[in-house]
Amino acid sequence: MFGSKKSDEEKAAAKARRDLNVAALKVGNVRVSGDGDYFQTPNQGNVPVEGARVTLDKGEAAKRITATRVALAGPFALLLRKDTTKLFVTIEGADGSAMLIAVPAGREVAARTFEVMVNSRLS
Repeated sequence: MFGSKKSDEEKAAAKARRDLNVAALKVGNVRVSGDGDYFQTPNQGNVPVEGARVTLDKGEAAKRITATRVALAGPFALLLRKDTTKLFVTIEGADGSAMLIAVPAGREVAARTFEVMVNSRLS
């Protein structure tokens, strides 16, 4: 009545694009462009979604003791070390473009979910 209805394939593609965008946003400051063609993040080039491959690397474990924790906890500050471990998400496009995003270790589950979603699109 008010325009054409979307086919089931179009609905499925739109849902997959939304799910991918939500997963990308959970990882960090990454988003999928409005038309679903590119991954975008500030200060880095766009990477095409089609044929993209994501790898996840764990940075060196780093735990440090901050001055605030020493002041508040005294000798117990040794038990309250701050975890500054980072994960590095690399998005590589089929055209050779790449994007590297540093992610806090607490977002590992979201990063792994994003990795599986993107890499499963290849098969």
